[in-house]
Amino acid sequence: MKKTLIKVCGITNINDIKYASNIEDIDYLGIIFAKESPRCVDLNLAEKLINTCDKKKNIVAVFMNQSKEDVNTIIKNLDFDILQFHGHESVDFCNFFKKPFIKTFHIEDAKLNINMDFIKHAYAFLLDTSSGNTYGGTGKTFDWEILNKNKFCADQDLSFPYLTAGGLNPSNIKALISKYNPPGVDVSSGIESSIGKKDHLLMKKFIENVRISELENYEKD
Repeated sequence: MKKTLIKVCGITNINDIKYASNIEDIDYLGIIFAKESPRCVDLNLAEKLINTCDKKKNIVAVFMNQSKEDVNTIIKNLDFDILQFHGHESVDFCNFFKKPFIKTFHIEDAKLNINMDFIKHAYAFLLDTSSGNTYGGTGKTFDWEILNKNKFCADQDLSFPYLTAGGLNPSNIKALISKYNPPGVDVSSGIESSIGKKDHLLMKKFIENVRISELENYEKD
């Protein structure tokens, strides 16, 4: 049975990363450096978070429309496994840093526009909800019907590895997995007690519901 990849994003404190690092079913932990995000952390805190994780998980550094200088300053000082570009970055920009990267594509009004040039270069795609000038962090889901492969044009199918994000929480994750079975999921605000502070019980429940749904899918097949 193929397991859904799980990324917990927006880690901002030692307590949360210590807890998440010891959960076997979590694959990636995201640390955000985009100043627009209320979960943005600085270099000093990021270093403490990485040291606390102690290589138990893949750490993803999240950027959005930042300069090469800004990104370089951060990745030269800290040891990240994967970069994530959450804005309008080009293929050349993402490739410049010579690290595996996740490229985010934003969905608004049930429209998905993937730049297929990224397929040859990206580690994975991340599909997230956008609303107006807000890219991610909306706490809102997009129309999951867009994940139905039969809905895609020939040049925009989702055979490429991707993570689904946007408003996911323990209550709705079973519906997503059972109907669309995405390769991976990305959760942040849906398992928080307040902005930047994860609720560990919600995190545990989220992961349990992912695994329950996978098992139910497997038994149906």
